[in-house]
Amino acid sequence: MLLTAADYHDLTSYDRYKMSGHGLDWLNQPNTFKTYQGLTKIELEEDTKSYQGLLSELFSLNRPPVSKEIRFQDLSSMLKLSHCLTRKEKSGPGYFYFRNVASAGALYPFETYLATFNVHGLEQGLYHHSVADQSIAQLKKGDCRGALAPAVDFHCKDQPAVVFFFTSMFFRSSWKYRDRAFRYHLLDTGHLCENLALALRSEKLKFEISYDFDDSAINELLAIDPNKEACLAIVGVFSDEVSTNLESSFTPPPSIDLKKFSLCAPEEKRYPAINEIHSITSMKREGQKRDFIRLENFVSVNLGEPVGLAPFRDTPELINYNQALLQRRSRRNFIRKPISSNIFSWLVGLFQKGNTSCHENISWRNFLSTGVLISDVEGIAPGFYLIEPHNGSLRLVLSGLLTEEMAHICLDQIWLSNCSCHFLFLADLPTLEAQYGPRSYRYAMLETGRLGQLLYLAAESIGFGCCGIGAFYDSEAREFLNLRSSVRLLYLVGLGPLTKAFV
Repeated sequence: MLLTAADYHDLTSYDRYKMSGHGLDWLNQPNTFKTYQGLTKIELEEDTKSYQGLLSELFSLNRPPVSKEIRFQDLSSMLKLSHCLTRKEKSGPGYFYFRNVASAGALYPFETYLATFNVHGLEQGLYHHSVADQSIAQLKKGDCRGALAPAVDFHCKDQPAVVFFFTSMFFRSSWKYRDRAFRYHLLDTGHLCENLALALRSEKLKFEISYDFDDSAINELLAIDPNKEACLAIVGVFSDEVSTNLESSFTPPPSIDLKKFSLCAPEEKRYPAINEIHSITSMKREGQKRDFIRLENFVSVNLGEPVGLAPFRDTPELINYNQALLQRRSRRNFIRKPISSNIFSWLVGLFQKGNTSCHENISWRNFLSTGVLISDVEGIAPGFYLIEPHNGSLRLVLSGLLTEEMAHICLDQIWLSNCSCHFLFLADLPTLEAQYGPRSYRYAMLETGRLGQLLYLAAESIGFGCCGIGAFYDSEAREFLNLRSSVRLLYLVGLGPLTKAFV
């Protein structure tokens, strides 16, 4: 029986000498596209006025968020930018579809739902986004504010115009990753959440991301089977425009059992640890916000003096934000080649500005320590460094060329040794749980996924490769990096030049 989130993380750790191989049941492969059959679909509109600026410009101080009218065309743009198909290739008897959002094993466990309150050109109700054909299906009609308000408490005082819900379908990932899959449910949902956050920034909209809500009430609102699918994150988009067309009723379509659509395979094997950790992390406890995490508490050795990075001189971006989204891939054809200090400073600077919404009660700086293994960066000695959260300076933990050993720890994925750097995401799970309760595991993993997706898009925009790794021998990683016994590696993102860019 699991008692804490740290127990789950340890239970699902990989051990080089204890892992047993398992085959995949290809006859029971999960469907990665959810469709509500029998419901009317509304095709999303084409957006002819999408933001054409650079990714880095989305974090500019002269782009303050605003509350404004939201049209169906705007909503269509938000949904497509957050999740779309970008390319297809022949794969056996069918096709494999590439997407603009990263996912472990390309299993895409996440789904998007939305409750509309004040979107011009769209009836109020609850909808599901179908990425396969870029349409939405209306699941329930009317104003759901009465059901939503007690279940999630937004800090923004403006009226929500639309609220997005990100769920994860458990079997899509557990089919391959078994009990460890809940890690990927959270990381992958974080990837999707960051894509939406960037889309909302591109529209200069005021929004708030919430990981705190009444799980049972939200899952019931979405009419999903909580044993197979569950909500992990909510995003409210606000407008100061007061709706004048509120529906009094909120009803599902007659004679359709919506919960049956949470099934994604003919026979879904249930992994009890996933349902157990989801139940454990459903409990909330308010904690005190910390300004920053002390890096000294993460490692068992003395840290080096801070090494400041020179401000980047000019942007290294080669393509704009929209192009980076459409070209995003998990690329592995890295080449051993130094990257300039200008590019590295730009990456760290963008990283420092990432993960913001209109309410900063939850920020990665409260739950994560971030580090980097540097192999080939101009002007910086190879080694493992922690990144100071308040100014982006580096603190040396371990000297030397370390990416090859880290590739060995990452299930012997040797191509990782050619990366110029590995970004690392670390959390002290027992300390977080003592302060914020078990739900802090969701905060840490979701925020990690958001930062990982930002690195994917940053790398794409400068012609670099990027690949996130959630599979590694956990204890070996902790020992190799000189982490304290309570600290866990959550995610690794390899980044660097490619043998050929944009392939």
